[in-house]
Amino acid sequence: MKCDICNKNEGVIFLECMTNKGKMKITLCPQCAAQRGIAAPSVNPNAKNLGAIFEEVRQIRLKNDPDSKRLCPVCGKNLAEIKNTGRTGCPECYETFKTEILEAMKNNGITGTYTGTMPKRLSGFRNALTDRADIQAKLEEAVRNENYEKAAVYRDFLRALEHGSVADGKDERNE
Repeated sequence: MKCDICNKNEGVIFLECMTNKGKMKITLCPQCAAQRGIAAPSVNPNAKNLGAIFEEVRQIRLKNDPDSKRLCPVCGKNLAEIKNTGRTGCPECYETFKTEILEAMKNNGITGTYTGTMPKRLSGFRNALTDRADIQAKLEEAVRNENYEKAAVYRDFLRALEHGSVADGKDERNE
């Protein structure tokens, strides 16, 4: 097995750590281990060194992951980080990485759609005005990126919102 840090030399030191995502195993060559304060055969490093080594290897693996090159066009969060943390950066991440997120959820035993409620402290926040501003911003972004199909959907949604507000009590003759 190759060393997880240099990816050149043969790994002879094997370390294992339990994280909230499960076990993480790393392999180190003698040179990389010595540079980080671990000497074979009597491995007795302090916890600070081990934590730093595991984080270094995690960053190397994340950087080499092809999913780290796929970014959300709105917030810039990469797919590898979303898969690793289970958290998106913005609502557009769900649309951008829809199939990958659904696959990851399925792999973790999460199926179906969200049927919960909005938190009480935010229940009155969302209204037609905030919806309209949000959709307008998405429409402008889609036009800027020359994604006209998406822009047409946002345009139609804005029109539907306008018609909804007319039906909510505005007098149609005053328009």
